[in-house]
Amino acid sequence: MSKINVTRYIIDAGEKLSGKRLIFLSDFHDAKEGKYNDLLVRLIKKNRPDAVLLGGDMINGKDKFEDTKYSVDLINRIASLFPVYYSYGNHERKVACNIFDNGDCYEKYLEALDDRVHFLVNRSAVPFEGLKLYGIDIPLKYYKRIVFPKLKASTIEKTIGKKDDSCFSILLGHTPDLIDGYSEWGADLVLAGHFHGGMVRLPLVGGVISPRLRPFPKYDYGLYEKNNTTMIVTNGIAQHSIKIRINNKPEIVRIDFK
Repeated sequence: MSKINVTRYIIDAGEKLSGKRLIFLSDFHDAKEGKYNDLLVRLIKKNRPDAVLLGGDMINGKDKFEDTKYSVDLINRIASLFPVYYSYGNHERKVACNIFDNGDCYEKYLEALDDRVHFLVNRSAVPFEGLKLYGIDIPLKYYKRIVFPKLKASTIEKTIGKKDDSCFSILLGHTPDLIDGYSEWGADLVLAGHFHGGMVRLPLVGGVISPRLRPFPKYDYGLYEKNNTTMIVTNGIAQHSIKIRINNKPEIVRIDFK
């Protein structure tokens, strides 16, 4: 039995995208010092995606450059096989801002990654006809644990522009509890992580606690609908501070368009 699940979702996105497939991977957090890398590459190859989307927190906020080698190895191996689109989480933002005195970690990390990696840091891309990807680099104030602002649609628009209504849109928005803003902005599909499935999952209840230290988070894992927006929340691959997973097997997400 594999140590990592492949969780499949089927999304109706119109005729142009019918038959296309994506793999979504988030919250790697230098998992198991690279011990999952071979398995992850095998699983992704087996599922033959048209593109691989990285939803952030591939590294840890306190990393020095040498600590990122597991993420660099994984991303570069995937990029040698499939198109890769990488949007940031709060941990990439912490490293970029040098919150923990990481030295030149951020610059070296970017240099070490394959040139074929497409960065969606407040940018958009069209991987193939009919689909537009948006990646929003959410400022750290929106990740605060106790009091944090709502992410408004107007702020998203100022950051990444208006949604292109001529095609299906995917927004890589790392934290799921900002879904009101994502939906108001008009995303057709949101891909999120950040909550690690609530760390401990209870039958019929779900995740126990979020990184905001709030019990039983509303958007902990799975598929959600908000107005005309669908959101998929993955439990990711690893943990970072409290390394606990109970009834919460790591996963990658496979999205098949019909």
